[in-house]
Amino acid sequence: MNLRSPQTVTAFSGPSYQLTLKGDTTRHPLPQPASLKPYVDTKSGSLDSWPAHCTSQATSKLGPTVGPPSSSIPSRGSDGEPYQSLVPKPKFLEQLEMYLRKELRNTASDSGPSDTRLQAFREVFEYLIGDFKTYKPLLSAIKNEYEITLSHQREQIRELEPLKAMLVTVSEQCNQKIMGFHEEEREEITALKNERWELLDKVRTMKEEHTSQQMQISKLQDEVATEYLKYRDECDARKLLISDINDLRYQQEDAKKSQGTEKQAEEEQEDPVKLKIALRKCREDLSTATVKLNEMIANYGDVVPRRDFEFLKADFEKLQVEKDELQSDHVTLQKEHDILQETAEKLQEERNTYLEEWETLKGRATPRPDWDRCSKVLEGGEERWTMISQDKRSDELVGLLLKEITGDGEGFEYLECRGIDEEVPIYLRYEGKIRRKKMAHRDAGLIFKEMWTEKAKKDAERSDNSLEDVASFFAQFMLQKYGEQRAAIEWAYNVVDICEQNTKDDHLKMFYDILAGELDEQVYHQFMEQLANLFGALEKKDSELGAEGQLPQDEFEEVLQEFFPVKDEDSLAALMTAVTDELTLQETEKINYKELFTEDEDGSVGPFINKLRTQDREERASYVDEIRQELRDKGDVPVSELRVAIAVIDAEIDKANVMLYLTIAYDLPVEELNQADPVSLDVICKRLQRGPVRRIGSLNSSELK
Repeated sequence: MNLRSPQTVTAFSGPSYQLTLKGDTTRHPLPQPASLKPYVDTKSGSLDSWPAHCTSQATSKLGPTVGPPSSSIPSRGSDGEPYQSLVPKPKFLEQLEMYLRKELRNTASDSGPSDTRLQAFREVFEYLIGDFKTYKPLLSAIKNEYEITLSHQREQIRELEPLKAMLVTVSEQCNQKIMGFHEEEREEITALKNERWELLDKVRTMKEEHTSQQMQISKLQDEVATEYLKYRDECDARKLLISDINDLRYQQEDAKKSQGTEKQAEEEQEDPVKLKIALRKCREDLSTATVKLNEMIANYGDVVPRRDFEFLKADFEKLQVEKDELQSDHVTLQKEHDILQETAEKLQEERNTYLEEWETLKGRATPRPDWDRCSKVLEGGEERWTMISQDKRSDELVGLLLKEITGDGEGFEYLECRGIDEEVPIYLRYEGKIRRKKMAHRDAGLIFKEMWTEKAKKDAERSDNSLEDVASFFAQFMLQKYGEQRAAIEWAYNVVDICEQNTKDDHLKMFYDILAGELDEQVYHQFMEQLANLFGALEKKDSELGAEGQLPQDEFEEVLQEFFPVKDEDSLAALMTAVTDELTLQETEKINYKELFTEDEDGSVGPFINKLRTQDREERASYVDEIRQELRDKGDVPVSELRVAIAVIDAEIDKANVMLYLTIAYDLPVEELNQADPVSLDVICKRLQRGPVRRIGSLNSSELK
């Protein structure tokens, strides 16, 4: 019996209900009442009677058949639909079962329990409760209690999910640490065992050497004793022989005295018989000595001399001492090994105890953060972090990190800010704290070199061939390099601080003077152009002498004299001394002039170019002082008098340079010089001092006369 048409049913468009849970505002929609039962059964409490023996059919599992299959009664009809039971079910029950089957077919894709299946059963139960008016409060209370319990269990599951993941992660980390401890202990034990076996091998080797040397000493002692006995026998025989010879001599002398003086002449003559006897005796002694000598060579050819024996004995005693020391060291190491083994066992027991405590506390205790990791991120490294974090609690450490993030950390030195007034250079305009960085001389040189490269590119792109202001460009360059205004200002302050601390460095001083407006940028460009021209002159001279890449010292000095005609002999001698010091040359050694023009990564150069830069600064200052001396009695100087003074002190200067110097002194273009007002001498000298003003010739007007 089909109670509702699929074309007219709208799912979940009927009344809705809401659970009485705290914080749960979800409303669960239900189907229209008409979609569940026909209009004829809209009255509540109208239940059909059903035989008691059919109760098992009502409680059987929902499916295509109600009872078990039978051979006499087919379970399905020809169209595949199940036959109805012999005892008809109540209409309301059939409607509920049909609605539930349809909803479950719609959720057939869900394998296992799901919210969709639960919703279908929930709706059927709602209709069942609604039909039983008498038991509705009790059934509704039971249903609500189930819903509350189910929702509570879901909340607990949702809360325990992160804890489960955290427990798995902590367990893996602890296992890794335990494995790491095992591995370290295993490596230490293996190393100690290997060292012990090596020491045992050394002791065994020394024992064998000691035994061998003892055997050699015993053999040598026996041989020495035998030779000593032979020596004593031979010595005694020699003494007896000497005694016999003396007796014979005394007897002969007594015989000679008893004979008369007549026979004295005959006796003085040698007796041939005696000579034959002596000769025979000497031959016998020679044979005996030869035999003994051969015996000595045969017996003692392999015998070590006493001196070598004493040396070997000293070496043996030394080795014996070393062996005793090694043996004592071995005993000490053995004791230390036992102590370490006991310590390792105690550590193992402590580790097991701590592991058990950790297992107990890991579910309830909050892990402490590893504060030492901050030293890898903060400026200053581990040393500074240890200094500023010593004896601080976790709350204080958090405050310390917040200060570091805001740039107000502890343990730093700070530079004095100059404010934001108009007279402050644009690259230093800032209010607040500026931290002093650990900046080296080389870092400032790298920044200057990179800045000059970028500025040269920007100036080349300008259509009017003018130069951009160095201070403005430096501010833009630092902002572009570091990407943030505060960082750019902080680095600019530190660069200026390095320049102020290294006033003796000509390279940094020139840049700082240009940056501060005390020196014109053209001075730097003219000096670099001068170096390029000097290098070209040296290359030209080298090509004339065969292009060896080196020049003799006299030729190099000659090029300097031709290139710098205004320098005196002392200045040229100072340049040659700088060349010798930089290249460590001998008197006759040639000069590799290309090495003099090389520069480091930060733009630093050698003594030769530094000496050129120093002399250039001194020559410009001296030239301006000569102009001041020439106009010393003047207050305000007009253009004509300054032109005459320049011509007096530098007679070889050309008109173009004179006009250039006048434009610098009066800060006017060439077209307006004729209408220029007189300017005080101090202002003129100050402007000339900061500009590219230097002597052109070596003579003045008095020398020309």
